[in-house]
Amino acid sequence: MAEERWARFTLDLPVPYADWVTAELVDWGSPGVEVSERSALTGGIQLRIYFGMDRVTEGRQKLTDFLGRLGEQARPYLLGELEEVEPEDWAEGWRFSFPPLPVGDRLLILPPWEEPEEAERRMPIYLQPGMAFGTGQHPSTILVLERMEQIVKPGHGPVLDIGCGSGILALAAAVLGAERVLAIDYDRDAVASATRNVERNALTERIEVARSRFPNLPAPGPFPLILGNVYYTFFRQHAADLAALLPEGGTLLASGLQDHEGPPAAELLEGQGIDTAIAQRRDGWCVLEATRP
Repeated sequence: MAEERWARFTLDLPVPYADWVTAELVDWGSPGVEVSERSALTGGIQLRIYFGMDRVTEGRQKLTDFLGRLGEQARPYLLGELEEVEPEDWAEGWRFSFPPLPVGDRLLILPPWEEPEEAERRMPIYLQPGMAFGTGQHPSTILVLERMEQIVKPGHGPVLDIGCGSGILALAAAVLGAERVLAIDYDRDAVASATRNVERNALTERIEVARSRFPNLPAPGPFPLILGNVYYTFFRQHAADLAALLPEGGTLLASGLQDHEGPPAAELLEGQGIDTAIAQRRDGWCVLEATRP
């Protein structure tokens, strides 16, 4: 069997987006991302990004598209040129990079080979490193998970997870007690990754994963709980669509927002008749809790 060839390129971007972009890159099949150094070119940070040579063109295009969707908030950024590098055993390295991650009071995010004693008193969620594990470690994801613990109880009604990535929020909703969860993403790799993670957690009967671009949904609303860990421009474009899916008493947890983006995002949702407040902040990020009265 021929040895796999690897490519590397750099990305200089603002510091607050390094973790988020890294998580997306892993979702898209990157076997590794290194935080290199502070960038003298943009004043942010530099990432060294690795892909198999057969996937690097697709990976770069997805990254370019994603940065474009983030818009001004993720600028300035600079993509470096491709270079071929020696192969490494990334898979073995993952086993030392992703220890179990307790979240909130009851959840525990695990790679599939771990079975710690702590799983006996917490609710385990198994994710595969190299597919979409990184999404569980970003502050915006953790903020949503912690708020979900306070909202989702056994027997909770339908939940919508927009831009599901690894499926971690959908998985948590089902583990906490939601009877039905619809998880959507437009990226094919994310849908495949989330589907595998749903199967890995034996939740296929309660979680539907679908490739769809919001607001087009494969199942009708309303949804008593909507999870949107996306980005500010999404809320600017789709505040009305989100409001239309919330029933009376329904809640939207909106994250993927930096601290300074929370108030304008809240104003957008308030403008749709939804009571909105910043529920929690962490490391420069916040989560909004919006409820239809």
